[in-house]
Amino acid sequence: MKRPTTISFTSVIGVAALATGCAAQTPAPVQVNATSDKIVIQPAMVINEVGRGNAFELFDEQNVVGDPRAGSKSGPTTVWGNGQDKIYYPLTAYIDLGAVHRISDIYLYDANGTGDFRVESGTPFKWQALVSDPLKSYLSWNRHAVDVRTRYLRFTIPDGGTRMPEVVLYGKAEEAIQPVKLPEAKRRQFPLMNDLIGTNAFIDDPLDKMAAVGYIREYHNWSWDAGKEAYPNNAAAFNPSYAGGGGWNFDDYYTKLKNAGIMVAPSIKGSANWTAEKADFKPVDVGQDATNPASYKAHADHMFQFAARYGSTKVADAKLKLAPNQPRVSGLNLLCYFENGNEPNAWWHGRQGYSTPYELAAQSSADYDGHRKTMGDTFGIKNADPNAKLVMAGLAGLDLNYIKAMKAWADWNRDGDFPADVLNVHTYSNNIGGQGNSRIGISPEEDRLKERLQELTDYRDRYLPGKELWLTEFGYDTHPGSVQGARIIGETSAEETQARWLVRSYLAIAAAGVDRAAQYMLRDAGTGPGKYGTSGLTSEKGEWKPKTSWYYTYALKNRLTGMRFAGEVASDNPKVWIYKFRSDNGSGAYAVWCPTAENAMVANFALPVAGAKTATQIALQHGDTNGVAAPLRIAANTVALQVSEKPIFVIVDRM
Repeated sequence: MKRPTTISFTSVIGVAALATGCAAQTPAPVQVNATSDKIVIQPAMVINEVGRGNAFELFDEQNVVGDPRAGSKSGPTTVWGNGQDKIYYPLTAYIDLGAVHRISDIYLYDANGTGDFRVESGTPFKWQALVSDPLKSYLSWNRHAVDVRTRYLRFTIPDGGTRMPEVVLYGKAEEAIQPVKLPEAKRRQFPLMNDLIGTNAFIDDPLDKMAAVGYIREYHNWSWDAGKEAYPNNAAAFNPSYAGGGGWNFDDYYTKLKNAGIMVAPSIKGSANWTAEKADFKPVDVGQDATNPASYKAHADHMFQFAARYGSTKVADAKLKLAPNQPRVSGLNLLCYFENGNEPNAWWHGRQGYSTPYELAAQSSADYDGHRKTMGDTFGIKNADPNAKLVMAGLAGLDLNYIKAMKAWADWNRDGDFPADVLNVHTYSNNIGGQGNSRIGISPEEDRLKERLQELTDYRDRYLPGKELWLTEFGYDTHPGSVQGARIIGETSAEETQARWLVRSYLAIAAAGVDRAAQYMLRDAGTGPGKYGTSGLTSEKGEWKPKTSWYYTYALKNRLTGMRFAGEVASDNPKVWIYKFRSDNGSGAYAVWCPTAENAMVANFALPVAGAKTATQIALQHGDTNGVAAPLRIAANTVALQVSEKPIFVIVDRM
């Protein structure tokens, strides 16, 4: 996709037109430009550059406020903002009018805020100042007369004290307006379930425990490979690594996983000891422009080295930057996917740890291909291995606005070439729907997990076709005191509930069209009630005792290997949900369960299995990695099931 056509910016703005103060409380009669009309702004015309809040709230009450130029005094009520947290400010958004317009008047509703609300014209990333309003009035419209030709206008809220709830624009199109069209969705094939089902793990987790899944997202600190010498004198170490007491051998680790049939994708996270002040800060030196891809040279250099070693392409020895004790090898063909961080929108780390959408886009552009090779040919994974795929650092939350803003950056800075092969998000099902101050975990159905993920897959299919979408953190704690805990439901323990809800989460994620899903995480981080501390499929490091969820997940993978999600089956009982999965040879499986959290049960449910000659029920059970199989009698193209909140699977020879 090419970026929108660049419009030549010409403006005729007199000194009076660049009014920097607010209109008086009793303004002089307005000289109306009879050739200009009120411009209608639609949601699709608004690009939220910061990915926070709803930027359309600047224009969402146009019918309510009427025509302020004609004297309407009606005021709006909704305000675009993000509280008082300084890390998100300034808030910026721009609108695409679809054609060059001659703008004559800009009306801003002053709602007793403070700070200079700014308006700019031009083209994205090449803005010119147009209006600055200090908002010194009270519940009134401030008129700014302008004379400017532009297709784009940008709006800036400098801080949390600025309350400017509505903008009304007047002007006239000077060319045919390009209608906003919804692109046709290009649906991806649903993934194989054994490819989708994954977890998060570390190099020191045992292989037999990781075998429960088909995909490992490996937490991998940049500092483990980086050493003490700062870029450009850095020398990487993988075999052995600088970490793990000098005993971690990543060549061996990735080889063992590949030989076991487990795909691994390292999440190369944090900063090296010699770059940012703290490991959790974004990987850019203090004082550098975080929106400039060149500021991420050191990180993009390391991504190149990682892909050079473990990708599928041999790289010239002269391009390898390795410590003296390292085997000088490349193209080991052990990895395909490389993730360039973890939760870059981590608001809890402050501004130095929080990346705006434009900052992550700039970093990803460097990590992807050295910002289209403008940084040189030894930066970014694609320059090491054209077959390598960049996984966008997993966002904390299903933040579609953040991804839209990254795409806007790519439209204007990479001619529409989005700098990642995989979109990547995290979410936790709880009473607040995210990673904030939750009180308790909730089931994936109560969370509407499938529907919320479908918003992302639908956007991907329409605007970024061909990209994968991964969900690389989700899960529940088993400690009853955790605010992300699975509930104790009657006689059902928290550990059993965790196991059930994880299986149901994988089913929902598959139905939404997500390509891979990594539960958080393989092992417990502790034993106390801390959030995410007991989310493991096993107990703590050193013991790794399998929980019920480990067995259920293992059985889910084993029984649905080779199958893809094939649709929902209508149920005549609202307490019973049915998904079907099909293999290429026509055999398949039905997943059947009650989507509630009340120990619901439905006896003698008739599951339709038309076309099947044989049917086998698989019951999930603690201690069994395949589930317990039992033959079912087919009568009148149905089988009778006892359905509960623990999914059961019916394997059929034909569907």
